[in-house]
Amino acid sequence: MTLIATCCQLAGIGGAALLSPVLLLIFPLLGADYPLGSAASAIASALMTEVFGFASGLSGYWRRGLVDWSVALPFLLVSVPSALIGALLESSIASNTTLLRGVYAALMISLAAFLLLSEKPEQILEEECEVIDDEEVPIRTKKAADGTSYSYLQTGASISSTSATASGSVLTGLLGVGIGEVVLPQLIRRNCMPLPVAAGTSVAVVVTTALTAAVVQFLSLAQQLTTSGDVTLLEGFVGVIPWQLVQFTIPGALIGGQIAPYVASKKVLKDETIETYTATLFGLIGIAFGWKAVMG
Repeated sequence: MTLIATCCQLAGIGGAALLSPVLLLIFPLLGADYPLGSAASAIASALMTEVFGFASGLSGYWRRGLVDWSVALPFLLVSVPSALIGALLESSIASNTTLLRGVYAALMISLAAFLLLSEKPEQILEEECEVIDDEEVPIRTKKAADGTSYSYLQTGASISSTSATASGSVLTGLLGVGIGEVVLPQLIRRNCMPLPVAAGTSVAVVVTTALTAAVVQFLSLAQQLTTSGDVTLLEGFVGVIPWQLVQFTIPGALIGGQIAPYVASKKVLKDETIETYTATLFGLIGIAFGWKAVMG
């Protein structure tokens, strides 16, 4: 789990993108020891683990003064209700095994292409962004804990930006991945935000959005236990969380959330190398899901 969390945070991808396939493809091979009762439980558990992993990373960015909540808020006003809608729809997809496998196959291959073909944040900043003193475009300056000042544009949300954020959030509610992949490029391309602040602000949006989706998904599972009237919603919520699984995945995610910023700061591996390996892994997972969808 530590390796999954580290790789995903270094690549800028939600950890649930890789953990969900592991829970859906590999854990069923364990037979009677498999601790998850359904695909919906697997996706919710992956999201819950992602929340802790990214919260660990968020604490580091926040301590360093690299999170701009005023910029994150407009994204959250769109992402939280959109993720809620996606989470409510998740049970209908999770109950159809063939459809779920097909959707995941498409998602994994799309993520592989995204990592290999999309413009890198540094390229966007270099090619498109120049923060200038212009009265028509408000300039925002944020000082980090180490005294470094970062300047970037303070722009309002557009229709295309809102649509992208909503789409990524619905996907996060459905499958546990999407919001981080649409927020970070917007912050860099639209706001010309320097990468350290953009990464920290993006992580803040991801944590809040993923938390919303995870809570709603577990509540939906818990509600199924309350129909008999023998248990309350709170008891059902506590009961559906697979503690025997998350007691191992969450600590791994917390550790990975601290390793990733260290590896990134020390440049132990080139960004291109990390993204190539991660994209290859996503591609292989997509092929495996596609094979399972076709063969049953």
